[in-house]
Amino acid sequence: MTAIIRYSFKEFVRKKIFLITILMSVAFLFLYIWGLKEIAENLKQQSGMMTFAMQQVTVFSSLGFYFSHLMVAFLVVFATSGIISSEIENYNVHTIIVRPIARWKYVLARYLGALIFITLYSTAIFFSIYTINKTVGFSIDHPISKIVLGWLLFELIAVVLLTVTTFFSTSFSTLATGILVVLLFGFAMIGGFLEQIGYAIANFSKASTTLQTIGIVSSLILPTDNIYREMANILFKSNLIDFSTIDPFAGISKNSIYMRIYWFFYIFVLIYLTIKKFEKKDLT
Repeated sequence: MTAIIRYSFKEFVRKKIFLITILMSVAFLFLYIWGLKEIAENLKQQSGMMTFAMQQVTVFSSLGFYFSHLMVAFLVVFATSGIISSEIENYNVHTIIVRPIARWKYVLARYLGALIFITLYSTAIFFSIYTINKTVGFSIDHPISKIVLGWLLFELIAVVLLTVTTFFSTSFSTLATGILVVLLFGFAMIGGFLEQIGYAIANFSKASTTLQTIGIVSSLILPTDNIYREMANILFKSNLIDFSTIDPFAGISKNSIYMRIYWFFYIFVLIYLTIKKFEKKDLT
């Protein structure tokens, strides 16, 4: 099982999509530093408008996290959409399954190899953005516990996407899996935005309840955007001012304990279903 984990990790690292993602990440971080520095310097020079300047810089800072979580999401989808299906299509799985190894161990080993790969990248991009925000722009001072919690939630987004991708990869082709997961991810993003709009207009429109319901349903189908909003609320809120209320890339809604439990329930159920599905799959 350890050998399969190591093989899977090396496979994902060697993929061209990973090299492209690294190059794009470096370009993004360079442009982000440049833009954030310019905005911070220009706004902080405006006397008597420090609160406004802080708000604008913080909104731009949250934009960094938003786009970085998109990069992680697309790396997960395009690098791992064939995590099971490509092995079946290329007949690589047959050389492993014929050996005395349980199918559930094979699936779990492939999953863990991809998880290590994704975790390393997402950790690097998270702390890069956080460090840039802290040193170049304006950033709220957080205790270590909140920084760690924000990082764990950032990682959880990748874990959920990887789990969903692995689940579909046992049933569909590599291309179909990639398209399906991207569509679900887009659906979750749209639902998340509609939910935030619903909470923002709660006192002005009767449509707010409908919009909130759409957001909740989309979060139940794929909770990635919901997890991101939770992370943004933690990183862009202090006892003095709540920037999430003026930031479209943060979140106005508050998650209940039941939704947080659902995130982990969602992951474990999908892993279980993936294993069961692969055990019954005809590989001939």
